[in-house]
Amino acid sequence: MLYPLKEPKVELHHVTEGVEDEIKGLRLCRIPEKLRLTLNEFAQRNAQSTAGSEIRFRMIGDRAEIGLWWEPHLETPITTMASLVIGDLQAEIYYVQRGYNRIVIKRYELLPELEMIPLQTAYDRQLYRLVLPYQGKVYLSSVEGEVEPPYSLKIPGSSYLAYGSSITHGASAWSPTGTYAFRLAQLLGLELRNFGLAGGAKLEPQMADYLMELKGWEIATVELGINVVYDWTAEAFRDALDMFLNRLVAGLGERKVFVTDMFWFAMDASGDPKADLFRAIVQQAVSMRNHSGMIGIPGRDLLEPENQTLDLVHPSQAGMEQIAQRLYAAISGHL
Repeated sequence: MLYPLKEPKVELHHVTEGVEDEIKGLRLCRIPEKLRLTLNEFAQRNAQSTAGSEIRFRMIGDRAEIGLWWEPHLETPITTMASLVIGDLQAEIYYVQRGYNRIVIKRYELLPELEMIPLQTAYDRQLYRLVLPYQGKVYLSSVEGEVEPPYSLKIPGSSYLAYGSSITHGASAWSPTGTYAFRLAQLLGLELRNFGLAGGAKLEPQMADYLMELKGWEIATVELGINVVYDWTAEAFRDALDMFLNRLVAGLGERKVFVTDMFWFAMDASGDPKADLFRAIVQQAVSMRNHSGMIGIPGRDLLEPENQTLDLVHPSQAGMEQIAQRLYAAISGHL
C-alpha cells in the first residue's frame, strides 16, 4: 500500500512508487522504476500501466472528485475505462479520455437487502475502490471531497500474484474488473497484484526474483510462452524457462505457483506443431522441478476456441471469465 504525500486522503493499492510530474501529477507505478528499466522493450513500456491498481478510500461526505491524467502507450486506444467497486460489488464505470479527467464519485446508500444476501464478502462495504485502467499511464492529479484512507476497513489478508502476457495484463477485457486476473482474485477472496506485461512476458530472471521477494501473497499464476513462441527457438525457450522456474522455486517457500502454458491460439488452428512443443517444454520443466508448491496447468484446458477474439490470441470477455472459472477450479483442488 502507498499513501501519497500530497493526497493523504486515499490509499493506493498495487502501487509500488510514484514518479512526480509538475503538470500531470503522480505517475502510479506497479513495479519499481529501477527494475522496469532492466526489462525488455515491451515490458518497459507496458509495466508503466496500472493493471490491477486501485485508489481506495472511505467516503465521509456526499461526493469525491478524483483527478486523473491518462496517456495511452500508443496512438490507440483514445479512451479507456476505470471501474468503481464498493466492497466486492461493482457500482459504476467511468470512461477515461486522453489527458485530464475529473471523475466524480457520489456516495452510495447501500440497499438494506444487501445484508440479506449470503455473500462471502472479502471487502468492507464502506470501502470505495476506483479500479484503474489496465492500459496506458495513469497520473493521480488531485483528490477533492470529504474522504479518508480506509485504514481500519476489512480487506483480504493475503494476495494473489499474476504474471504473464497481454492476456494476463487484460487485453480485450471490457473493463479493468473484467480481466481473468481480477475475476480470479475475486473468486479466491484475495487481493490482486497484477504483473501482466503485454508483449513483454519474456521470462526474465530479475522479474522472477522480484515476484518471490514480495511479501503477503500465497498464490501466484505465471502464464508463459505466447510472447516468445513466434520468435524464439525451442532451445532458447527451454533455457530461459529453466532459469525462470529455478528462481521461482528458490524463493517459493510454502507458497504455491501455478504455471500455465499457452491458451488455444492461432497456431493451434493452423496445426503448427511449435505450439504443442512449447507447451510440452513448460509442463516437462514444471515436472522436473518436483516441488509440491509448483503445479502445472495446461493452457488449452482453460479456454475454448469459441471464446477467442478475432486475432486468435486474446480471449473475449467470455473467454476471460472462462479462464478465471477454470483456473479457480484447478487451483481449489490444491488448497
